[in-house]
Amino acid sequence: MATISSRIRSQYARRTAQLEGERDVTNDAAKDKRRPARGKPHDLTAILAAWEFDEEKSVRRIKAEDGRDVIQVRLPLGLEQYEIDGRPDGKRPMNQESWLHYYWGRAKASPTDLGEDSGDVPGTLSLSDEDFCRLEQEGLLYYYRYLLFFQIHEYRLCARDTRRNLKLLDFVAEHAPAERAQALEQYRPYILRMNHMARALFKIQENEDIPGALKILHAGLKAIEALRPIPGNHVFEVEKVRSLKSLEDLISQLQAHVPRHMALENDLQKAIREENYERAAVLRDELAELKRNLKQ
Repeated sequence: MATISSRIRSQYARRTAQLEGERDVTNDAAKDKRRPARGKPHDLTAILAAWEFDEEKSVRRIKAEDGRDVIQVRLPLGLEQYEIDGRPDGKRPMNQESWLHYYWGRAKASPTDLGEDSGDVPGTLSLSDEDFCRLEQEGLLYYYRYLLFFQIHEYRLCARDTRRNLKLLDFVAEHAPAERAQALEQYRPYILRMNHMARALFKIQENEDIPGALKILHAGLKAIEALRPIPGNHVFEVEKVRSLKSLEDLISQLQAHVPRHMALENDLQKAIREENYERAAVLRDELAELKRNLKQ
């Protein structure tokens, strides 16, 4: 994956146009202090020239001027920058980490917290069309970011963001009309797939634990197989089939490495016991190469 599909970007642009009023209800005092003041437009020619577009090297993690890490994406005609933590765009709507956090608070608020004019009853929050659009738009931002995390092998962060979007689906299913909730629910198989793949690959990345990774992937298969169908929803069925196939393929790839991995480990221990250090060095190199391949 070198760039995000134009179809999804178009969807995001449409949602952004629908939510032009969002900036009016966002707490101005809570806006990110890192954002420069508006003024004369800047020419990006020098910045773009310093990092020419290369489809194979289009994503990088760098240190910003203030020391925080950010993800940058080089596109054919420009750049994108994502925050590592919080909302990918760095905004804090209503002085909260995200719109999801804001609506979580609304759903849990007491009558005193809500105020007389809120229109909410504690424990019975009902999301309006505007509320839903805010959450859907925000979920797309996290989707863009977790794809990038997966691409650059930041599997722990990919697992974090996919877990966050699964919580989004749970929240919307509880507080939005069913027909609205299905617009997000139809992607649950895909998000579950990405979450379990990221967690499994992180297991290998951190501990070289192939059996542990396989356990996570098999749990992912069970979770997706157990999903209730959405009548008449073709997208859900397609995503479910594709997600099961992807997990099964990764399981097959890892299982193919297990016998070789175990054999090399056994041979290495034998070489060390026999004090055949030249042979042990060769085996260590082979193991290291196998582990590098698994992490990619």
